[in-house]
Amino acid sequence: MDPSIPGIVNVSENPFFSLPEDQRNGNGHRYVKYAMNRLLVRLQVRKKERERKKKKRPALMWETWEEENSMCLLENYSDDLDLDNQNVLVSETAEPPSNLTLPLLRYQREWLAWSLKQEESATRGGILADEMGMGKTVQAIALVLAKRQLQKTTSDSSILSSSPGTSQKFPAVKGTLVVCPVVGVMQWFSEIDHCTTKGSNKILVYHGTDREKHMHKLAEYDFVITTYSTIEDDYSKYTIPSKQQSKNLKPLVEMLDQKTVLKGGKGKTDSDPETDIRKRGRRKGMRHSTMTGKWSNNGSIDNSASSDEDVSRRKSVLHSVKWDRIILDEAHYVKDARCNTARAAFALESSYKWALTGISLQNHMGELYSFVRFLQVIPYAYYFCKDCDCRGLDYSFSTECPQCHHNRARHFLWWKKCIARPLRKIKYNGAGRDAMVLLKHKILKNLLLKRTKKERAAELALPPKIITLRKDSLDDNEKDYYISLCEEAMSKMDRYDRAGTQRNNLLAMFTRLQQAVDHPYLVEYSDTYYASWNTDAGSVEQSCCLCHDEVESPVVTSCGHVFCKTCFLDKTGSMGEVSCPSCSKPLTDDSSTYNGKGDSNSKPTVKGFRSSSIVNKIQLDDFRTSTKIEALREEIRFMVERDGSAKGIVFSQFASFLDLIQYSLQKSGIKCVQLVGSMSIAARDAAITRFIEDPDCRIFLMSFKAGGVALNLTVASHDCEICYRGYN
Repeated sequence: MDPSIPGIVNVSENPFFSLPEDQRNGNGHRYVKYAMNRLLVRLQVRKKERERKKKKRPALMWETWEEENSMCLLENYSDDLDLDNQNVLVSETAEPPSNLTLPLLRYQREWLAWSLKQEESATRGGILADEMGMGKTVQAIALVLAKRQLQKTTSDSSILSSSPGTSQKFPAVKGTLVVCPVVGVMQWFSEIDHCTTKGSNKILVYHGTDREKHMHKLAEYDFVITTYSTIEDDYSKYTIPSKQQSKNLKPLVEMLDQKTVLKGGKGKTDSDPETDIRKRGRRKGMRHSTMTGKWSNNGSIDNSASSDEDVSRRKSVLHSVKWDRIILDEAHYVKDARCNTARAAFALESSYKWALTGISLQNHMGELYSFVRFLQVIPYAYYFCKDCDCRGLDYSFSTECPQCHHNRARHFLWWKKCIARPLRKIKYNGAGRDAMVLLKHKILKNLLLKRTKKERAAELALPPKIITLRKDSLDDNEKDYYISLCEEAMSKMDRYDRAGTQRNNLLAMFTRLQQAVDHPYLVEYSDTYYASWNTDAGSVEQSCCLCHDEVESPVVTSCGHVFCKTCFLDKTGSMGEVSCPSCSKPLTDDSSTYNGKGDSNSKPTVKGFRSSSIVNKIQLDDFRTSTKIEALREEIRFMVERDGSAKGIVFSQFASFLDLIQYSLQKSGIKCVQLVGSMSIAARDAAITRFIEDPDCRIFLMSFKAGGVALNLTVASHDCEICYRGYN
């Protein structure tokens, strides 16, 4: 943080240049002049350091880019740093391709012109961050068709082109790989089929247990649609050593560990041999290859296949080819660059890369790095050596670089040096402001296009959005039940506090209170009720090991890790037998150990509901409604009275509550469909189709996790979010 100066007022911790020029007077204007002087001092220091190094060796490439950054700072330092206004005004448009049957609005034609230029630039891709509901899917399809049409007219095949950082060792295919959430698979399939000339595109849905039967036909398809869970599972299968490989390595691990014990003497403590080897930095330059389980003596990974080993067995099907284009739909699924899903996406090879998301930033600036890394933006996605021109996208070596043989400590990540570290340590002043200027003018302006419905209201011609907040009070029985749960939770807090597990159990308690407000049945008949209140629950993680968000409808596996029910079913339902991404043990649901009230096998199941549904656990003869269900029924009645053709979507965090709502609505004669994570792709598509095409189907019940993204349901004019406000 820059030191304060008497008489100079720091307007705020946020960028102090946000005021218009005519309002920058007094102390604010003096602070601008002071900040510019401080910038010149910093740039002068960096310049002298570069000149000092040039006397010892030639200038390196990253030093040249550092000079370019200095020029960018001087040109743009006094600009407004509001990241919501980072777009350059796009006025140029492009005509839609001939085999696109859907007309494009002006802002969509602007995207087409911009994206075609992006693919010819050094970036070879970018980020489309339009607000939800503005047709990102259609725009991406239009780009694919337009580029194909241009290639036919110019005879310039993109398959022969290459992008920075991608290798040429994989066979090139003409297709575009679309990676999306499970719920978006059929949406993409139907959009491509609906928006393009019949028969002009061959589409493959690469999903399910028998997906690898198409491995030799990928080159035939124009679009290959898959899911994040599929690429993550395929990637993990070929990069995490198998049990047999671990057994083969065990004698070598034990031998190395024994040598260390003899060298260390009596002071050596027992520890896990494999962990010990990792801590020792793979001593003597030996390194384990995660691809083949082999060791190499030069510190590099040995990916060479043995004489009887097929290349296709060392790489997954999707990772064994070079795609013409990769599109990540709902790209915020890879916001954590350290998770296996993100790593699987980074490992895919293509000539062009695009990220589509309506949520480009959720929590912190670090999430933008995942997009930068996926797009392989030079230099921000790369690691550089301080002593030579060595650079790379990965930083997996432990002691010395296999390319230049310089020490690990001599390498740095450009994003971390120029963006992440200054923003984390210095915030928005000094070097932190330098980072904000570079982020806006060197990264986002070159990568990202974002439009909102408000900006394009005239083109979209949408009806006005009316938000109504309805507040209802619990009845006496629900109120007493909620208070008793609160008192029970408070009585357990002291015990959890003494055991040091208070923090881990807070989420479980809060979830129960949320469910009690929705309907007491959600607590009384919950399979995970006793698991959540179990004394050992404090050792259970409370964030999903797949999506890394706050766990929703938790599933506890036999290895003790916690997953969202939707994430768990998506992964296990489509992959068959899979391993836990945290510990690599077989992934099995252990929730059945904890049984709630009721016995689903004691009576026949209710038609239209899963056998495990909460509806099959309760006594339907004594079914009790709840305040929220009654309020919802009343709102649906009002909706139909105002507009006889109106349809609505109901969101809830809990799939079991959706079952209770569906049962109650069906009793009232209201037809509805449901979309939850346990449904297969075919079942989801059937539910969406019925809601769109059946005029009598009024309500779509949807869980946040399963249906919160990647759906086009413009047939609905109303939506209702059932939220928790607590009891006061």
